[in-house]
Amino acid sequence: MRELTKNEMLMYFEEINRHLARLDKHGEILIAGGAALAMVFNARNSTYDIDAIFHPAEDMRKITKDIAIKYDLPEDWLNDGIKGYITDKMKQEIYLKFPHLTVANIDAVGLLAMKLTSARVDTKDMEDSIFLMKSLNICEEKELFDIIEKHVYPNQQTIASKYFTKEAYERYVRLHKTNDPDTE
Repeated sequence: MRELTKNEMLMYFEEINRHLARLDKHGEILIAGGAALAMVFNARNSTYDIDAIFHPAEDMRKITKDIAIKYDLPEDWLNDGIKGYITDKMKQEIYLKFPHLTVANIDAVGLLAMKLTSARVDTKDMEDSIFLMKSLNICEEKELFDIIEKHVYPNQQTIASKYFTKEAYERYVRLHKTNDPDTE
């Protein structure tokens, strides 16, 4: 499965804007996950799909299906599988504004909370979490648990996410101390 680059994602958002213009509608996309890390935070070069919440949902599904056919993309290249992880406690920031489409993202703190509580070991969540910790200048493990407590619902705070968070912090500290000239 090929990955989507930042430039490709921008091109597809422009394409969505054109489709919405033809329908005389305005759409909204809230990106999270790898797409936000690639596009907004420049943490990586690409992602397999765009995890998002989007409106108007029915129109957007038709538009993204048309784009998938046109560009030979998987049908779920833009999907709302992340909606169970985004809470009303997370801050959103506008990333792009087209005449018929607004693209926003979850901020770094909310994204870190999502990555830590998803606790998926077969993904880039660990590397993404460490990147976000560094960009937020996390100094103590307690800060991570405070972020989780403040930004996600209690039912998302599982034993697996607790251990994932602890491991992420330990790796972050090891990498941070290894690359920090002040510790030598």
